[in-house]
Amino acid sequence: METNSSLLIAVIEQPGVPVLRVGFTLAVIVFLLAGVFIFRRRHQLFDGDPNVENDVPVVRHNREEEILFVWSGMMLVLLSILYQVWSA
Repeated sequence: METNSSLLIAVIEQPGVPVLRVGFTLAVIVFLLAGVFIFRRRHQLFDGDPNVENDVPVVRHNREEEILFVWSGMMLVLLSILYQVWSA
């Protein structure tokens, strides 16, 4: 018996769409809450540490920007995937 691969993919794809929607929605919510958590504790995480040598405000600001850029990029990727899943 010969099977059509596109038909097989279509059969697998349709039942999985609601699960993907829920999964990526939860991932976006968790990632957003992680960003809020980091933002609310930014002074505890990024303020000066007397035990660290050369811990000047510029270095602390650069660390904060690095985390913000990575988080923003990952958030954009998750939102684009979420949009694609919900528009499918």
